[in-house]
Amino acid sequence: MEFLKRTWAEVSLDNLTYNYNQLRSHVPASTRFLGVVKADAYGHGAVAVSRHLEELGAEFLAVSNLEEAEQLRNHGIHLPILLLGYTPALFAEYEADNGIRQEVNAIDYARQLNARLNGTGKRLKVHLKLDTGMSRLGFFAYDRPETIDELVEISKLPNLEIEGVFQHFCVADSHKPECQAFTQVQYGRFTAMLDEMAAHGIKPEIRHCCNSAATILHPEFAMDMVRPGIATYGFAPDACMEGDMDLRPLLSWRSTISQIKDFDEGITISYGRLWTTPSKRRIAVVPIGYADGLSRRLTNHVDFLLRGKRVHQVGRICMDMCMIDVTDIPDAQVGDTITILGRDGEELLRCEDMAAQLETITYEITCDINKRVPRIYRKDGKEVGKLQYIV
Repeated sequence: MEFLKRTWAEVSLDNLTYNYNQLRSHVPASTRFLGVVKADAYGHGAVAVSRHLEELGAEFLAVSNLEEAEQLRNHGIHLPILLLGYTPALFAEYEADNGIRQEVNAIDYARQLNARLNGTGKRLKVHLKLDTGMSRLGFFAYDRPETIDELVEISKLPNLEIEGVFQHFCVADSHKPECQAFTQVQYGRFTAMLDEMAAHGIKPEIRHCCNSAATILHPEFAMDMVRPGIATYGFAPDACMEGDMDLRPLLSWRSTISQIKDFDEGITISYGRLWTTPSKRRIAVVPIGYADGLSRRLTNHVDFLLRGKRVHQVGRICMDMCMIDVTDIPDAQVGDTITILGRDGEELLRCEDMAAQLETITYEITCDINKRVPRIYRKDGKEVGKLQYIV
């Protein structure tokens, strides 16, 4: 498959299959699998990932806004979609028509959705969001006796159908005893509210509470559906969880050499003159920069791979390019592939290590890979698809 080899990301559908099977086999066979594909599938390309998850047998998808849901529908993705977040009630009819389930996290919002559907003859399936301790969105699931009255009212709204109820863990990805104890508190609050709802005749078909961390560490919490996000893409939710489940990263990030120049000792490289050649050096220019998602904060502190060997990035990272020292690889030439993340021979550059350098998380690294970087999909050792954002 021909594509412009400037800078690109490779996405392994084989590894997506592997991670899906790992996660799926970890919970009861009756548990549904919801693939979280918000934020363009964490930077991997939402349409291709969703299509593959659909082929694998996933029952649900989740996005964060209506535009993301529309994209999937416009590309022929048929799975039910749970919209995690706010959608103006103006679009309730569109959601009802297109199999989009709307999160409902407040009584006034439920009333607005119901009112918008009056006279249409349509019902919108909704999933109630309970706040068990995340302290973000949702109905309070503790210390607020009015919550059950609000949920009962929603259950009686004629244009809404309560298909699901869910909550979100906030520290399930930590092995610290106090964090695991709070995870148990959250789960207890969730199940207590489920019991109270059932006592009032509210029994949603789909109860779900497990993110990636809880799916891995607490499969006993699986209930009717799990919602693994980052684990689907091959990363542990937190560094402390590496090794808790065998997962394979989908994404590799590569570029090429565009020029090689020889410099004498004492020459400064790039903006700011932050790096000086300690001796005669061969410096290669690589067409990847912060506009592609390579953080400027990595300047002089990151290695790439060239011909299976590590090479050091030198000089300030620019918008569209950066420089590497290839002195120790005398046969390096223009057009050679450079690996920013991924494997080359026996060497491996991990997203987790780049995230640690930047004091962030893998989620941010993959989401920040810019849309001018095409995604190349690989399966069974072959290129099977391309996502070119700029056309």
